[in-house]
Order: sequence, then C-alpha cells, then structure tokens
Amino acid sequence: MKTKHSALALLAVFSILCLSGCNDRLFDNPNDPAAETRAYEILSTLQVDGIVPVDLTFSGDALWAVDSLSRILALNYSSGALIRELDFPQPVAGIAYDGKDLWLSVKNSSQLVQVNIVTGTQIRVLNLLRGNFGCLDFAAGSLYIADRLSNSVLVVNPLSGTIERSIPQPGSAIDGVSYDGDNLWTIDAAQMKFFRLDELGAPLNLYQTPSRQAAGLAYAEGIFWCGERTGKIFKLRFQ
Repeated sequence: MKTKHSALALLAVFSILCLSGCNDRLFDNPNDPAAETRAYEILSTLQVDGIVPVDLTFSGDALWAVDSLSRILALNYSSGALIRELDFPQPVAGIAYDGKDLWLSVKNSSQLVQVNIVTGTQIRVLNLLRGNFGCLDFAAGSLYIADRLSNSVLVVNPLSGTIERSIPQPGSAIDGVSYDGDNLWTIDAAQMKFFRLDELGAPLNLYQTPSRQAAGLAYAEGIFWCGERTGKIFKLRFQ
C-alpha cells in the first residue's frame, strides 16, 4: 500500500512538472538537465518536393541548396520553388556564398572550388592537405568548413587555402555549419541538436532541431534556414 501511494505521489509531481514545463521546453523530459527554453520560432516552412537538402546558403536574392544528388539549386526563398540549376562537373557536398560568388566542397575530398554564381565557371580551386569536407559557410572573410575526418570546423583563408585554426564541436557529426558574426552554429542530426559555440568551440547553448533529419544551415540578417531531408526547409528566428 505504501509503495502504491509513493508511486502515485511521484506521478503527481511528474505531471505538475510536465504541465508547467512542456509547453516551452525542447525536450520531452522536463527533468532533463540539458533542456533549454525554446529559443526560436519557425517563421515558415518551405516545401521543396523532390529535393533532399544537405547544405544551404543565402545569396540575397535566392536560397541555394546542394541536395543528396549533388545538384546545385537556386530556390525562391519565400516559396521554395526551383529557380534554376547550376552545372558543375564534380559531386558536391557543401555550398557557401561569399558576397559575389559561390564556394563548393567536392564530395569525399579536401577540395574547395570557387565558381561564378551565374555560369558555374571555376574561379579558384583550393586543395587542402587534409580533410573530408561536407557543409560549409563563408563569413567575416573566411571559410568555415565541416571536416568529417576530424569532426571539427576548419577556418580557412579563401585566398591561400591556409587552415588558420580548427574548432572542435561537441556533436558526433556535423550536418550543418554557420557563423553569425559572433558565434559558430552546428547541427548534429543524430542528436537532434543545434550547438551554439564560441570561437574556441566551447558550447554556449544547445537547442533541439525542428526535425529528426536536419541537414544544412544558412544565416543572413538575423534569420536561419535549416534543411530537412524529407523535402523541407525551415525558416527560423532565434529570440
């Protein structure tokens, strides 16, 4: 009898915690020490049927996606409608916009290619000494590249190809990377987490992703775009 009363009391406490916390927490378990208050709102969800995003970048007039078939696609950033496809002869894993042109990471390699955003013509090729590159970003004059071999983000000089530093990240894989001018953001899809990191890679915050299959991350003017492998792109604003 005592055991039954104890169980009921425990259930009551758990219910109260759920009622008070489940509406604004990111994890189902309100006692989870890693739980954060909800830090973003989903402004819109773009349906991109037939496209499986693996990386994203924003050029000001279009949202660019590299998909699982290595296609380089310009999308309408309001509707997700396909605008055009950019031809490139090699399989691509990541994409970034530098303010004028696009940077691409060549799949299963340590090669980066700068291409003309209109024609796809190669401008510069960087062959780094190490790495297996995936998603990437361009910010503050540097390339931020997810390296699958070291599970870190490499900060690379886009002119010389010099690796200026390596930023470790706490996840088991990097499925998206973006630099917002102050902090580095990464996605670990397996853990369903965004990580916000400082310049040394120390985690400042973690948040649950809006999907179990998040991939690709882009940032511009206070807005994040987060891809989803079932054919969606979420437009997010962190509070």
